[in-house]
Amino acid sequence: MKKYIGPAAMIAVFEAISSLIGLATRSEISGWYQALAKPPLNPPDWLFPVMWTVLYALIALAGWVIIKHRASTGGRRLLLLFGIYMAFNWTWSFVFFIGHQLLGGVIWISIMNILTMAIIGYSWRTLRPAALLMLPPLFWTLFAMYLNTGVWLLN
Repeated sequence: MKKYIGPAAMIAVFEAISSLIGLATRSEISGWYQALAKPPLNPPDWLFPVMWTVLYALIALAGWVIIKHRASTGGRRLLLLFGIYMAFNWTWSFVFFIGHQLLGGVIWISIMNILTMAIIGYSWRTLRPAALLMLPPLFWTLFAMYLNTGVWLLN
């Protein structure tokens, strides 16, 4: 039972941060964002918080695996890379929704995707669980990059 406390705490922290970001951007999502033209395949708004709840749990678990192995060869660099990725992940909503930076959002999420691919590539041989946990977030943010690019081009 004790071995689950750390991962559960990590998930709780990530979900709390996600909720705070959602609260901070809620008015822009229901106002400014609703008025923008959207690209084809744009999912319903209710899907985004559902997906991010699941994805942040996976990201938190990947982070937990990385933290647990930070003393291994290359572990500190991987942890730094993960920290930079999280900074980009948690701030994209502010760039896009609060700052109304459509092109800035495309650039931001592109960097996020590059960082995710680097985490996956860097951890594939030594920390396969972390790499596998980061695959669904990568697929979702690649799709989100398509959506962000579409919104930028259409508006």
